[in-house]
Amino acid sequence: MIPADLQLLIDNFKTHKSTYMSQSYNETQLRLDFLNKLIELLEWDVYNKKNDDETYREVIHEDKLTIAGQTKAPDYCIQLGGSRLYYIEAKKPSMNINNDPTSAFQVRNYGWHKKMPICLLTNFAEYAVYDTSFGPKRNDNASIARIFYCKYDELGQKNPRYPEAETNWKYLYNLFSQSGIRKGSISRLKNGYKKGTQEVDALFLQEIETWRENLAKNITKLNITIKERELNYIVQKTIDRIIFLRICEDRGIERPEMLKSIANGNSVYSALLNYFMKADDRYNSGLFHFHTDKDIEEAPDTLSEKIHIDNIVLKDIIKSLYAPAPYDFSLLPADILGSIYERFLGKVIRITKNHIAKIEEKIEVKKAGGVFYTPEYIVNYIVKNTIEHQLKVKTLTTIKDYRIVDPACGSGSFLINAYQFLLDWYKKQYTKELSNKAVPAKYKKKCVQIFKTEKNTEYKLTISERKRILITHIFGVDIDSQAVEVTKLSLLLKALEGLNEQEIQKELFVERALPDLSKNIKCGNSLISNDFNIQGTLGLTEDEQIKINAFTWEKGFKFVFNDGGFDAVIGNPPYVFTRNEGIKNIEKEYYNNTFKHQNYQLNTFTLFIEQGFNIIKPKGRFGYIVPNNWLTISSLKSFRDFIVSKTSNLHIVNNLYKVFADANVDTSLVIFTKDKPNKVYLYKSDSPNDYELQSTVKYSDLLKTPIIQITKQDITLDITKKIKNNSVELYTLATVSTGIKAYQKGKGKPVQNEKMKQERVFHSNKPKNKTYAKYLQGFDVKRNLLEWSGEYISYGDWLAEPRRSVNFNTKRILVRQIPSKMPYMINAVYVEDHYINDINSMVIFNTEKQDLLYILGVLNSRAVSFWFNKTFDKMQRGIFPQFKVNELKQFPIPKKNNDKLKQTLTKLVEQLLSLKIKENTETVPTVKKMLERQIEAIDSEIDKIVYSLFTLNKDEIKIIEE
Repeated sequence: MIPADLQLLIDNFKTHKSTYMSQSYNETQLRLDFLNKLIELLEWDVYNKKNDDETYREVIHEDKLTIAGQTKAPDYCIQLGGSRLYYIEAKKPSMNINNDPTSAFQVRNYGWHKKMPICLLTNFAEYAVYDTSFGPKRNDNASIARIFYCKYDELGQKNPRYPEAETNWKYLYNLFSQSGIRKGSISRLKNGYKKGTQEVDALFLQEIETWRENLAKNITKLNITIKERELNYIVQKTIDRIIFLRICEDRGIERPEMLKSIANGNSVYSALLNYFMKADDRYNSGLFHFHTDKDIEEAPDTLSEKIHIDNIVLKDIIKSLYAPAPYDFSLLPADILGSIYERFLGKVIRITKNHIAKIEEKIEVKKAGGVFYTPEYIVNYIVKNTIEHQLKVKTLTTIKDYRIVDPACGSGSFLINAYQFLLDWYKKQYTKELSNKAVPAKYKKKCVQIFKTEKNTEYKLTISERKRILITHIFGVDIDSQAVEVTKLSLLLKALEGLNEQEIQKELFVERALPDLSKNIKCGNSLISNDFNIQGTLGLTEDEQIKINAFTWEKGFKFVFNDGGFDAVIGNPPYVFTRNEGIKNIEKEYYNNTFKHQNYQLNTFTLFIEQGFNIIKPKGRFGYIVPNNWLTISSLKSFRDFIVSKTSNLHIVNNLYKVFADANVDTSLVIFTKDKPNKVYLYKSDSPNDYELQSTVKYSDLLKTPIIQITKQDITLDITKKIKNNSVELYTLATVSTGIKAYQKGKGKPVQNEKMKQERVFHSNKPKNKTYAKYLQGFDVKRNLLEWSGEYISYGDWLAEPRRSVNFNTKRILVRQIPSKMPYMINAVYVEDHYINDINSMVIFNTEKQDLLYILGVLNSRAVSFWFNKTFDKMQRGIFPQFKVNELKQFPIPKKNNDKLKQTLTKLVEQLLSLKIKENTETVPTVKKMLERQIEAIDSEIDKIVYSLFTLNKDEIKIIEE
């Protein structure tokens, strides 16, 4: 079956097919007669009846644009929450889509450059779905990368290739409708790219990484006195300048193939340098800054003219930017370029003792576990929710001092998005003003009319206004000088987006085309100000001072702080933990003296949150994406209380899916206003663009809780309260401790070094002397079962933290830090033998064996797993949910005195432990299955007893069991 409205369209097309298939029937008529209605059937707001802002309307109709003399924009862009999802390219029905390679290349090219997994090509008579994760080639035939094809009269038929869909229409609906998108159709495609696919950013990243290596080696070879810092600077600048000018070519701003003509000459670098000099006169950007200029804060580039680069290296770089290379730079948006550069900046050029250039991953990137570019939909959400309601109360008069900053701007993704948001806001305001007859003349110089129809008049911001908006409102800081340059490059390209050569040339008669951003985007350490030197660090070497790169906000942006600070702080700060030795002791000391709301185990993201709070003015807005462990780690209670008690309209979104594909970090979004505290809004997000409000709570209630728990308020919380009220905390019955920490640089007697840690010098596969004992890792500890990998450890004061307070040769319970999933989350086991367990499992001891077996039965029960899940909500962290000693100490042990039930429970636990050992070693399947059934039966009996000890009724037990 297909919808009745679709059947009407099909019948209409069939009845008048000869008319619709004629050459005179064009794409515009097709869109009005058929495709707009079809897209409405896919649940998209084609005519923007919701009156969404231009940035967030669901369907963007793009008029024909001639770029570089040939490129045509797609007919429809479908988006959700400001995130582009897929394109629909329309062709008139007389065109045979099934066999037309040009149309296929066109739609694939659009999708690939915008990093979309699929796109739709249709003329209503035919429907072709393309996998746009494959880089297209102009000579590909129409069937390459096509994953679906059918004709209009086949929409109601079954398709044997897709048995899960009832009809061809249902397949298209499941894939492209708003319902399908919200159920994850696009997300599944993005996460399931086939082997051999390569997105545009990954391919271009490989390209520029090759350039960097070749340039670095060649420059080092030809310029023997060049220093490491100079080499990194000149390589980065050369690449940035070439990319910028090549993009300008494809956008019709620079003369076509100008770079290519330079590469065909003899003295390539000399000609290229001359081209850069002319670009300095043309653009006024720090990207091309060769001569002293009083209006530009940064020193000019005097290095480029002094170095030598071989022709062959530059020829190869430039030629790789033209056909047959697949790149269309007119389609490559600033945010995609940013994602490429973000990863590119994760490496640095080193010069060896033999004066050879070598590319290495930056130390800070290694410690952070890699470079992770923030997905566009997250950037959209943060920018929109941070600055949108501020702009709602702004006018063209009151917005003049409005300023946004990203204190760790990286490649500039958040600032690019915020800049676009402001461009859209200004355009909307000017459009309103220009629709009035009595409009100030000054507005006409800021926004010009592009075209006018009976129903609509379209306006466009002038380049001078785009420049003014950029330098007035957008600011950023990054400790990495290369990142600063990339942010500037990305913002400059954004400023030129949508402009043509005529507009640029017209601007050049008045002033140079681009602004200098040296006063807006600065290089420095957002967390360490210049008072760092006063605090006893004057003895640092020059290299150490350069790495620290102290930056004082009040001096760096004096004009901002004269007005009280920034209006909004946005971004994705670095996540570097003390425990990973990512923060030096000298910096730790400074942070502890400077920041008021931090824990002894410092993490840069909490420092950045506090600093962000400090630099915004009263009623300023804040929006970050950060790890979500700050919600649950007990040691961060004071930090949580600071956020909750010092902010207003606090929104916390817990992401229950993997935001960063290559990073094992669970994330949350934190958005607030710097104002008196009020309600806190707790959201969860199961997938991109899916935000569900779980609860709204008083800020004072959160100050009383050990964690910020993002869960719906329901009857299950009453059950956890009942369990708590009918119990005593575990620490009142036994001693609870963590296991040993074997290695840490600077700890142990004698003091350990990095080499000892890397080589695990105290571990062995056999006992070398009497100090060696069996060693247990976290995964050795299972629910009611202990396994041992066969490894030994030399136990003594030479270990980083040997835990002398723990007797590792006594009756005890071991509890693994990482829980399992429901219904049995806790992994605890009884142990008597001599084992040394590591920090990934905890120890319960100092009580009798019968009490330990009783406690073990309770800990491993369904009731306690239910209580644990609802109380600490560790599974909201998703990837590495852990709990610590302080949380284990709070576990409930029934206080009901029933010796008979207690004895029965203890005996059942003894039986269970014995059966688990047998079941683990049994090899005969039938016997193994029999033992499993016996274990399940005992587990069930233990659960019943624990329910009774907690005085839970049938209804409460039913909720737990379900």
